[in-house]
Amino acid sequence: MKNLFLFVKNLLFSAVLFVSYPSFAQFTFVHISDIHVSSVTSLVNSCDLNGAMAKCYLKEFNNLSPKPAFVVATGDISNVGNSNPPMYSVLTRFLFPSSVNNPGIGAYHLDSLQTIPMYFTPGNHDYYTTLYPPGSLTQTNFLSNYAHSIAPDTDYAVIKDNLIILLMRSGNDIAYWDEIDPLTPDGSGLTAEQCDWIRNELVQNSSKRKIIVMHHPPENLAGTNCDGSAYTAQTILDPAAGSLANNRSVFLNICDSNQVDLVLAGHQHQNVVTDKTGKMISENCTTCGTRYVQTGAAFNGCYRTISVSSSFVTVSPPMQSCAATLIREMENTRDVSVYPNPSKGVFQVTGLLSQGSGMMSQGSVSWSENPLLEIYNVLGEQVYSAMVNKDQETIHLDVSSGIYFLYLKTTQGTAVQKLIIHK
Repeated sequence: MKNLFLFVKNLLFSAVLFVSYPSFAQFTFVHISDIHVSSVTSLVNSCDLNGAMAKCYLKEFNNLSPKPAFVVATGDISNVGNSNPPMYSVLTRFLFPSSVNNPGIGAYHLDSLQTIPMYFTPGNHDYYTTLYPPGSLTQTNFLSNYAHSIAPDTDYAVIKDNLIILLMRSGNDIAYWDEIDPLTPDGSGLTAEQCDWIRNELVQNSSKRKIIVMHHPPENLAGTNCDGSAYTAQTILDPAAGSLANNRSVFLNICDSNQVDLVLAGHQHQNVVTDKTGKMISENCTTCGTRYVQTGAAFNGCYRTISVSSSFVTVSPPMQSCAATLIREMENTRDVSVYPNPSKGVFQVTGLLSQGSGMMSQGSVSWSENPLLEIYNVLGEQVYSAMVNKDQETIHLDVSSGIYFLYLKTTQGTAVQKLIIHK
């Protein structure tokens, strides 16, 4: 009888374990950070390059295989949170379709079938009212502006199968005079109420895989740029530099005691993974406790994919999106001069490199042959193709405002130049 009782007890205990830790099909999501769509185009770029690149890589994410379950963007979505014109009009130009009206949490999707939602958290730039100091430290009207632009300015949880993600506000920049290292600004950090909320959510979902996302990295260490080269943009004095000014240690203890799998962050525009002591570890260390993962800036072409199974959360190495290709294209523009640039769509092509002869004189075009002119948008779509008369230098291009790439092709080679249309 005793043995029968133990058998039934063990059977029931096994059933409880099975229910508490259900298996499910593995899924993947995308982590990006620091999109930096500009609200002050005259200051940052006469045609918003970061916004144009966002259109490119968001389309790329929609075409990934396997398709991501969702995308999380950890802060600095815009360069200026509260601005004139309002941030919302800029975001709808580059991120949201114009049909989206003040999206709430999870209301914006990458795809027309609305199967891939995108979740946002605010970063320090989303709190700025202007890029001109000292106004960049103020927060006037930020809350209502953010709520009507990206998502309500609040901490929130998303549950997908056996995963819970907590999306947190890590705050605005603290005052320069309170900074030990002003070049790596800390976020104001977490309040006691936020920490209590995190604890409660993690305890209530103790059987799930757990990920927390925020803009500022709780642990900081110099890593790599998007191209794999060493990160040298800033000197990181210690793991707390550029991190959370308030309740950083409390947060680290919460992650440790609740077996949080990952904390995903950005802010530093670099790629690195550390443990809770600030020691560099591999992306998928199985004995390191919570992994603190930074992903480089989306506008530099960085992203990561995160794969979630019932037994482990796998982090990809840094990936390069089409934004990185666009950056290389712009760095390699050469051999052809376009004027005016930006233009409203009417411009002159005034030079082409002939093999062995160098740049021809600008002011007249005297190519040895009629070149093929091809123009592509940032999505790689061809918007213009025609043979150009070697004696004709004025081009009329009927396209919308944006960034384009102009290619002139002859048997002697190809010349390329960035073209900005601003109507």
